[in-house]
Amino acid sequence: MQEMTTARWGELYDRAFPQVYRALIATTFDRERALDGLHDAFEEGLRNPPHDDRNLEGWLYRVALRKTRRGIFRAQREVSIDAGSSSDEVAAIIQRLEVGRLLALLTERQRAIVVAHYYLGLTQDEIAEGLGIRRGTVSATVSQSLARMREEGIARG
Repeated sequence: MQEMTTARWGELYDRAFPQVYRALIATTFDRERALDGLHDAFEEGLRNPPHDDRNLEGWLYRVALRKTRRGIFRAQREVSIDAGSSSDEVAAIIQRLEVGRLLALLTERQRAIVVAHYYLGLTQDEIAEGLGIRRGTVSATVSQSLARMREEGIARG
């Protein structure tokens, strides 16, 4: 592994920022808190960079989520999505709206786990470690969350 310099950390952060920011918005439904949490995670990474840069997105997500958890349980807001003009863009928007609607059915903790697993590709062990919960809790939460989203999707379909 290369030595983690400030310049290298900045490059890694720039590469990971968009994906992690979107994951935090999907989890918190709050763009401002997501951005603040991500900036706080970057600052923490400058002070104490992760030992392994192979999954920087996962590290940033876990740290940023921890930073944004304060006070977000009562401050959930819908994320607005800009409309496009072509049919492909419209289909993508509709799909994002549906995913957002289904994610909104979940608690903040359930969203955090589902987004970390399916969007960022973190393992159940990584999620458990990052959120300070047991692996079994992660597994059960993923199963319960998917079942709830599936039931709602079928009920509306």
